[in-house]
Amino acid sequence: MRQLPAVAGASAVAAVLLATAVGCGSGGGGGPAGASPPGAVTVTATPTPTPTVTVTPTPSPTVTVTPQTVTATPNPTVTVTTAKGGGNPTLTSAIAVVQQYYEDISNHDYAAAWALGGKNIGGSDYNGWVKGYATTASIYLGTTSTFGSNQVRAVIYAVQTDGSTKTYEGTYTVSGGVLVSASIQQTG
Repeated sequence: MRQLPAVAGASAVAAVLLATAVGCGSGGGGGPAGASPPGAVTVTATPTPTPTVTVTPTPSPTVTVTPQTVTATPNPTVTVTTAKGGGNPTLTSAIAVVQQYYEDISNHDYAAAWALGGKNIGGSDYNGWVKGYATTASIYLGTTSTFGSNQVRAVIYAVQTDGSTKTYEGTYTVSGGVLVSASIQQTG
């Protein structure tokens, strides 16, 4: 028997068995009886392939934080102070006092207009002052004043109950949230 080189692994065992079977030639079908053994047999072992594993990293998401500035604006505080001796609030703007005075007259709230300064510019007789507005249906007012001034320039359009309009112009002086004096002339 021939010696084969040593080959490691399962492929080597298969190669040895194959070589033994081929080289035996005795009786069992390897070739005609008495025939010489075949020439050299070369057995090549093929290594089992190693699988290739590719690892691809999964990208992490990028998080971007953008700082934001939030500014809270407080609501303005409005303070209303009731004037002494009356139900009208103390108004801080001279124009607001004149406008409120004529709004009270238009609404026939003569007591409020009297307390807002009607008593200072309309004489001492409340009932006589109220009668002076008996034919007034509505009043339209235009005012101007310098910021912070206590003087208000006004144009008054008094629509009468008969549909006619009387026009007045002049200046009001305001102090302490009430009318203290007036210089008004009828112009039309």
